[in-house]
Amino acid sequence: MQKTTPERMYFIDNIKWVLAIIVIFHHSIEFNKQYFPNYIDVFGFFTTFNQSYFMDLFFFISAFFLIPSFIKKGKHSFNKDKIIRLGSVVLLTIVFIGPVIFTLLKHLLGISSTSYLSWLSEEFLTLQWGLPMEVTWFCWTLLVFTLVWSQFANKVKCQTRSEQPLPSFFKIILFCVFMVPINYLAVQLQQILGDGFLGFTHLGYFPSYIACFIFGLQSYQKNWLQQINAQYALFGLLLFIVSFGIIEIVNLYIPSMVLLFMCVLRTFCAIGMILFILHLFKTYMNFSTPITKVLARASFPAYVVQLLFVFPLIYYFSAYLTWNPLFIVLVEWIIATICAFVLGIILYRLPIFRRIF
Repeated sequence: MQKTTPERMYFIDNIKWVLAIIVIFHHSIEFNKQYFPNYIDVFGFFTTFNQSYFMDLFFFISAFFLIPSFIKKGKHSFNKDKIIRLGSVVLLTIVFIGPVIFTLLKHLLGISSTSYLSWLSEEFLTLQWGLPMEVTWFCWTLLVFTLVWSQFANKVKCQTRSEQPLPSFFKIILFCVFMVPINYLAVQLQQILGDGFLGFTHLGYFPSYIACFIFGLQSYQKNWLQQINAQYALFGLLLFIVSFGIIEIVNLYIPSMVLLFMCVLRTFCAIGMILFILHLFKTYMNFSTPITKVLARASFPAYVVQLLFVFPLIYYFSAYLTWNPLFIVLVEWIIATICAFVLGIILYRLPIFRRIF
């Protein structure tokens, strides 16, 4: 059954900029752990909570919009556009943003023995490309996922959208259970290949990333997004709470095993929270204002440049202020978010970056 393209889903635009803010919050907490060891459990709770779903949601949203772009441009132009847009961001980070952050950290930490080029060459020769890509490892991974998918995508089939029911609660749980051994194998592979192998940061999470990427494609093709109702949102929230609760219990009693459980139970957490967030935003944030338009447009460049502000703020605030650590992190997060979005707005307005951002 042929379907026309639906009106713009403003709630997805709003999810984008909210997620970008959450990512900046996540990094503000993550890199503060070394300064406040007494708060490592509190900080760890927030980072574990964020890590259990937010990048999976990024992959879902990105995949959801691939099919209409593929239909409009055709395979060749589609792939070229993705290579330019996502690949350029990765190169921009490695060539320009990376050296700035590296120099800042060297100055702040008083390191003088290592140059950026020698460190970069060492990382690339050992195939650990994750750190040089910084946050744009996501762009690199999304590019790989996209190019692989496009090789098998059929334009004629993509043009046909069918109204198919969402998988039942039982099927969703069954799928998540099926993913457990696959996630476990990915964890073992990460231990062998390294955390940033070929730029694929956190290989233990990749089966869930791929699952959510496919979920995004299927959601567009089968009109699933419109069918996510309050029942699925409640189911998703319960799925997340139970899975995340198990992870927290393991962290409390067997902390050495928490990373393993975060990986093997990730699909439960990710799909559960995605169902909940999609319904929440579809119900309460399906609108567009001049401010939300700007925030949505600036969210991608803000995501890319965030560490330019996060690292210096953490060093100066966390190393020298005697405030409550939670308040310090809050202030750092607010300032870094404002700065990243302001720079993001400037970048996407510059003609040279319009093709990218």
